[in-house]
Amino acid sequence: MRISFSNTTAARAAASILTQYGFVAEQIGAVVTTDCPTLLAAPAIERSIGLELVDRIDLTL
Repeated sequence: MRISFSNTTAARAAASILTQYGFVAEQIGAVVTTDCPTLLAAPAIERSIGLELVDRIDLTL
């Protein structure tokens, strides 16, 4: 899954949160690529930084 954020700070925070949950998360600029399932990633991101900073979620990976 690839998640695009509105800024790199939000992407960095999300990558950190996802790795704390034990998933692989790679941040490149404002984009985070992760192996975390969507149904787990969305609530984790919402609780930590808020979904309003998410620009796009791409599930095709």
